[in-house]
Amino acid sequence: MIGHLAYFFQRRNTVLFIQAGAVLLLVSTALTWVTATGLGDTTAVSTLALSGGEMAPTVRAMGLVGVAGGVAATIARRWARGLIGAVLLGAGAISLLATVLAIADPAAAAAPSLGEVTGTTEQAAQYSLGFGLWIGLIGGIVLTLGSLGLLLFSPGWSDERASKKYDRGGSAGTAAPGRSQAAGTPQKADEFDLWDGLSDGEDPTAKEGEDPGEDGGTGSRRRR
Repeated sequence: MIGHLAYFFQRRNTVLFIQAGAVLLLVSTALTWVTATGLGDTTAVSTLALSGGEMAPTVRAMGLVGVAGGVAATIARRWARGLIGAVLLGAGAISLLATVLAIADPAAAAAPSLGEVTGTTEQAAQYSLGFGLWIGLIGGIVLTLGSLGLLLFSPGWSDERASKKYDRGGSAGTAAPGRSQAAGTPQKADEFDLWDGLSDGEDPTAKEGEDPGEDGGTGSRRRR
């Protein structure tokens, strides 16, 4: 079971999970969370639709945190990924709490925003949940799961990167010129590996077998 989870929460999948949850949260705040009907004679309207941004502006902020954290996780080092995961887990938990409270008691959740619009503390006769609230709930769940995946499984990403990093110390360094790809051509690193290499001070454009300290720092040797 743990092995399957570790395989699923690879670097690319985890980042996509986090980004998807954050985007869903942002989209939900632009949609209707609660519709209040039967506001009474003291208000100019009898029905009022409240968006997620009006009812829970914190959720919008948590969505932005999720987007930024997902991007940062692609280039962060091992210790920094743990810190980012903890921040994103908090963002997911806050978003989940806001949506669950709105589902459980829409009247209480809508009361502050409703009072700003109507100018009174009178409650509506009926409250109905909007589609945007369910999108926010799904976004909070997805962001929380992605954050847990980042916390639990990102320590293994560095080992995966080391084994894929051009295979410089293995078959790639001993492969003779003209050998076929099946003879041990190094795997091509993905964009996340390149980012990690850059953060470690490595040059992804350097060819295999080149030593930047040889030939006066030119980084190339002429074979004879």
